[in-house]
Amino acid sequence: MYYILMDLEWNQPLSHRSAQYRRYGSQLMFDIIQIGAVKLNEQMQMVGSFNQYIQPGLYRKLHPRITRITGINQEDLHGALPFTEALERFVSWCGEDFALITWGCDDINVFQQNLDFYLKDDRTMPSVYDLQRLFGMRTAGNTKNRPGLQSAMKYFHILPSIDHPFHSAVDDAYYTAKVIQHMDNPEEVLQMPQTVRELAPAKTSANETSDDLRFTNLAQAIKSRPAREPNCPACGKRLKVPEGYVPLDKHTWRALADCPDHGLVLIDMVLETMRDGKNKVKRKAALSDQQNPAYVKTKHLQWANKVAQLPK
Repeated sequence: MYYILMDLEWNQPLSHRSAQYRRYGSQLMFDIIQIGAVKLNEQMQMVGSFNQYIQPGLYRKLHPRITRITGINQEDLHGALPFTEALERFVSWCGEDFALITWGCDDINVFQQNLDFYLKDDRTMPSVYDLQRLFGMRTAGNTKNRPGLQSAMKYFHILPSIDHPFHSAVDDAYYTAKVIQHMDNPEEVLQMPQTVRELAPAKTSANETSDDLRFTNLAQAIKSRPAREPNCPACGKRLKVPEGYVPLDKHTWRALADCPDHGLVLIDMVLETMRDGKNKVKRKAALSDQQNPAYVKTKHLQWANKVAQLPK
């Protein structure tokens, strides 16, 4: 049996107000952009490595924060394989008899969500084991201790190498492999199985709200009282929609409203498809980034023209 130490890097939406996130955020919060892994034999000797960049299928433009942390840029992903093909390559490299191991429990949650979103065949991962959990038990006597990978390296006096920069998936997998090589009875990691947890969508800020409505289509939703009389996301005051709703895309309709205390509010009615295939409508409200009186007046005039041009 082989021990495969895996690490992932992933991209995130540029904004949680983006059309992609409003439509698919509950199904896919992060796009995997790199799979890295190191293979050890039963004697804990390194016998191979795997490194694959992945072209993000939903959040195509790299978030600057991701580039800053990982060093991955847009050019690195140019011509990269889509997730489904990269997965096939990884599965083939793993072979038949192996144990999949990660440092921590975040990677498997993102991995499973990408499987669900791109494969749509209820595929589940093989058992995955948590080396971070074993290290915490060994050093602190409990599994709640969650030290970082670099802390484990310092514990075992493992020096970082210029050839293996941190926050590259294959290099973090390399350091994870070095840690397990230094541990007594490393096979006990197989007593630390992980459980996939469903990722919760990002919480909205104090100036944003999101509500589930009872409607399953937008035509009904935009005629409803929650659409016609939304609430200010900052103070909760009930507002009026003076012009009406305009489609931003086939899944999102937007209206404008004004709070006397907090200014222009953007109201979105968003049709989302859940994992069980059923549709639901969310009402989202957010304070506009621009509150200049001239801008607000112009925006309302533009919205009135857009509503007037809609087919009856």
